Amino acid sequence: MSRHLLGLVLVLFVVAPVARAAPSEERPIPLDAVRAGELLRRDEAGWIPLPIVEIGVELEITGLMVHGSVTHRFVNPTHETIEALYVFPLPENAAVYSMEMRIGDRRIVSRIEEKEAARKTYAAARETGRKAALVEQHRPNLFTTAAANINAGEIVVVELQYVHEAQYDAGTFSVGFPLTYTPRFHPPGSENPVAALECSHSAERSVPRATIRVRLEPGFELEELSSASHGVTTVRDGSAFAISPESTEVLAERDFALHWTPRRGSEPTAAAFVESGADGDYALLMLLPPIPASEAGLGLPTETLFVVDVSGSMNGPSIAQARSALLAALDRLRPEDRFNVLKFNGGHAAFRETFLQADEESLDAARDWVKQLEAGGGTMIYPALMRGLSLIAESSSANVKRIVFLTDGAVGNEQQVLGGIVERLGDTRLHAIGIGHAPNGYLMRKMARVGRGLCTFVSNVDTATNEIDAFFARLDRPVMESPQLRIHGVELTEIYPPRLPDLHAGEPLLVSARLGRGDAGSVSIEGYTRAGWVDTEVALDLDAPRASGVGLRWARARVESLMDRMHEGADPADVRRAVIDVALDHHLVTRFTSLVAVDDTPTAMTASTPARIAGALPRGGTDGPLRRLAGVCLLLAGLLALALGRARGAA
Repeated sequence: MSRHLLGLVLVLFVVAPVARAAPSEERPIPLDAVRAGELLRRDEAGWIPLPIVEIGVELEITGLMVHGSVTHRFVNPTHETIEALYVFPLPENAAVYSMEMRIGDRRIVSRIEEKEAARKTYAAARETGRKAALVEQHRPNLFTTAAANINAGEIVVVELQYVHEAQYDAGTFSVGFPLTYTPRFHPPGSENPVAALECSHSAERSVPRATIRVRLEPGFELEELSSASHGVTTVRDGSAFAISPESTEVLAERDFALHWTPRRGSEPTAAAFVESGADGDYALLMLLPPIPASEAGLGLPTETLFVVDVSGSMNGPSIAQARSALLAALDRLRPEDRFNVLKFNGGHAAFRETFLQADEESLDAARDWVKQLEAGGGTMIYPALMRGLSLIAESSSANVKRIVFLTDGAVGNEQQVLGGIVERLGDTRLHAIGIGHAPNGYLMRKMARVGRGLCTFVSNVDTATNEIDAFFARLDRPVMESPQLRIHGVELTEIYPPRLPDLHAGEPLLVSARLGRGDAGSVSIEGYTRAGWVDTEVALDLDAPRASGVGLRWARARVESLMDRMHEGADPADVRRAVIDVALDHHLVTRFTSLVAVDDTPTAMTASTPARIAGALPRGGTDGPLRRLAGVCLLLAGLLALALGRARGAA
């Protein structure tokens, strides 16, 4: 009889955990749907949001560099000690370099480590009951922080520091911060605190409040400063502006947006920003294009070769996008410009054997030719590129020469293509438009970088016309050709990009430099404009404060350059070591490094069970599968015990 009882107890012991491990009816959210900072716990059903209490945002803007500090305050409303995942979207060009987490009365400050070492450090702390956090990158614009051993009812405060760049469009800079928050509520009579964390459209919603403070050092006199999202108060402080919403706190119901328009002149205008570091000074040079109505702002006449991919991989929406792109580009040409079009697949064919003047008759003929383009055949980029470079080289025109390349880049001979550009491009500029849902992003960006041009991607045929028009507005025409940079009074040790692209009418020219020590210095940039030769000089403030983001911008450019070398055949181990060195020096989260923070004192309540997050990344799971496996084993053991008991009873 005791054996029967033992078997029954074993069966009941495992049935309850297995039942609890079944998917709950709580409403989880996918990580890719997160629009603002969220703290999530892992449940069998997925990622369940925890309540947010308040948000604090501070933005220090230097030129176009945005140094952001964001604080989110959350609470663990469950009855368990949990492991949670803090998910926060940032602009795609953002770089996280510091994280501090306060859980209860414990303060944990991050340090940078190699990624695998950081994961091991975090896992060891989690297993020993110590509070810990780990920052990693989920995708280019989504970062995650795993937080271990958050006790029931504890307040969690996460403070992140990052840098990114403001956007520039039609002469105006803009910066935004994601505040839109999905309200959560506690259903009346809910016994399970976690079940109260589902999304709801009930009137019983609670939207957290946010405080926002901005300090803007634009580097130029401003024509306008405004917010399209909130009413703001602006106070002038020397050359800077202190900006905040009119209310001390705002509801986190819409994203914050700020816009400022520099006052431009009839010639390119320069500004320089310096950040002092332990190993030297870093500088960011920004050159704004002149106003469009000025002689220099009209830009230089161009000779453009449009090269379009019509291979089989472009079939469907991609070829429609390519046709739209070409038609939009042709519409922007002026009578003083010259042009031609080259299509390619397994072979290639030009619209005309020589470049034509952009008069209406030639443009109409080209439009008719473009509308007939159909996709099919192989993708032979290299021969088409060589033919295009030959067409450009054969021309004797004095116009600024450029190639606009439209393709999905579905080839495997990237190095041959890039080598051909380096060898034969000369003074021609090359711009790239990646077409389709999955273009070869590396090849497109690298073609533009090597070609001292611009790059964009178009993936939606419904928005292709607007996206392409915006891109051509950026590169409409160069307003300064072949600019040259000169540093006076200090040593210039390394700059990015190494070869300066042209200054275009719709986009500022940006240069990151590492400088040697010096007491005083200046920088000048000179080049040819429609109004003649222009030389602009600006002083370097070598006593500039730290933490403006200027040094991090240089470090990120250095990392990007190193990663490019891996695609170019460099030893991956050498590249990895070099990237890690830069990342450790600048406290930078990269492909090979992560931020990790560990509390020295174990504080977890051992009676509670944390929900595990393997590797702190979404690819991990919970301990549910392990519990189910253990449950099945114990269930079998219980049934075996019952069977043995009955057999012996029968005997």
